Amino acid sequence: MVRLGVLLLLLCVFSHAERVNYSGYQVWHVKAQDDVRLDDVFESLQVCIKGGRDYVDVWRRPLPTSPVYHVMIPGRLIEHVTQLLRHMNVTYDVWIDDVQRLISDDTMKGRLRHRRNPRVFRFNEYHKYDEILGWMEKFARVNSDLVSLFQVGSTYEGRRIMAMKIGVPGGNKQVIWQDSLIHAREWISGATLLWLSHKLVRNYRQHEADVTSLLRRFDWIVLPVWNVDGYIYSWTKDRLWRKSRTNVGPFGCKGVDLNRNFYTPNRGAGISSDYTCSGVYQGNSPFSEPESSSVSRYLSTLNLAAFISIHSYAQYWLYPYGYKSTSSEDNEDLKRVALEAVAAIKRTHGKEYKQGRVIDLAYEVAGGSVDWAHQSLCVKYSYGVELRDRGKHGFILPRRYIVPTAEEYFEAVKVVARHIARNET
Repeated sequence: MVRLGVLLLLLCVFSHAERVNYSGYQVWHVKAQDDVRLDDVFESLQVCIKGGRDYVDVWRRPLPTSPVYHVMIPGRLIEHVTQLLRHMNVTYDVWIDDVQRLISDDTMKGRLRHRRNPRVFRFNEYHKYDEILGWMEKFARVNSDLVSLFQVGSTYEGRRIMAMKIGVPGGNKQVIWQDSLIHAREWISGATLLWLSHKLVRNYRQHEADVTSLLRRFDWIVLPVWNVDGYIYSWTKDRLWRKSRTNVGPFGCKGVDLNRNFYTPNRGAGISSDYTCSGVYQGNSPFSEPESSSVSRYLSTLNLAAFISIHSYAQYWLYPYGYKSTSSEDNEDLKRVALEAVAAIKRTHGKEYKQGRVIDLAYEVAGGSVDWAHQSLCVKYSYGVELRDRGKHGFILPRRYIVPTAEEYFEAVKVVARHIARNET
């Protein structure tokens, strides 16, 4: 196996006053090679500059069925990376030729529409956090017989983490938990849960039998924005910010990957890092971050029927484990329901989602919330869902896809809830 020592350049003046501009950045699909450690190459190619940090950002890693990296290349490194890959005989294709143009074309047009009528909350738009929180407050107030808004945790910067409970009041009901935006740049995940929340209540008001039954049987707890600090930062400074905003160490680096910060055995395995500047930095210890520790304490008080954490992108329906190759004793049931869920997705708009264990379909990884919920909280139906798309737009999914993505996810999550209602006590 070829081992490459790539110079780590640290020329840093950490001033984050300006919004990060991705003009000239490109997203490449790079074909993996068995004899080249491309993970090491991409991790090492980092150049710190005024206003932030230029680096080769791995958006998606290769799979057995698709041995391709999706990587974002800064404009100033394109020539260097091109020469490096050619030297290694590694092939690639350019999929997004200017990341900033994609960001600006879609997000800015949506903001113009919002400014023309700011009182209307559109579910086919992406929204800033204050708009989301304002809508949640109004939604809970107007639908107080079904919806309550409450705090489930707090952030490093002192903000409240707010969730909604949706359901017909009564007894000690089981909970269908759904969360999103633990990774700040995955905007489609939060937009999907906002649409779903509205849809549940609207269908109940319209006496739709399926939803009415599910709201009587379960409480649906929806956490649309888990990583509040990071999400706000993704709007104000850096659209592609992933982590929390914790001060973590030298070089001015910030943030922990909150989905590496839960307790699982085999800490540090697979796609996680002890390097504080890494996009997958796991933190000093499990639950070292207020976002993961506070919400996990709340989760531990619930009677959970299902735990579903929503991400983007890839079009996957995932289940434990990620930290080990051994299957869960519930693997067959998890797989059976996942197959039904992806079939429901396909029936909605024809999109193909793959299902499987995290370690098989995505990658080996420790510290994830889905494994933690399944193993530590004994939640049988614990899933991670990677929404659209498969790489054409990546994390910058245009707003025209919000509603179709939400619609197909809604059909899938109802499959999970119906299965539990029929088969689990």
